Amino acid sequence: MEAGLTDEDLIQESYEWTEKVMAFDQDVQNWQSAVKAGLVEAGVTPDNGFTYDHLVGTKVGGAIFDKNGTRHTAADLLQYANPEGLSLFLHATVQKILFKHKGTYYQVS
Repeated sequence: MEAGLTDEDLIQESYEWTEKVMAFDQDVQNWQSAVKAGLVEAGVTPDNGFTYDHLVGTKVGGAIFDKNGTRHTAADLLQYANPEGLSLFLHATVQKILFKHKGTYYQVS
């Protein structure tokens, strides 16, 4: 592939795979559905229902929190990586670390 050219099918497949791995349906709370209904009534249309697509109008999207309330990040994708062909560079400031042991979280600040 030449620089500047993209494989649009591969990009779309990659987005769809990532959504399956780390995006989750969310339960819409009463206040959220009321805000959405108000937007539709005010003319923010169409109502696109549930979708991950970036569309004009209103929609309900996915969340990075699963049904158990566990937050998932891009780091979760590393479990699918080939360690032989992977280089990871990280520059981050840590504010706190959470450890989970037998369903209980422990925080180190």
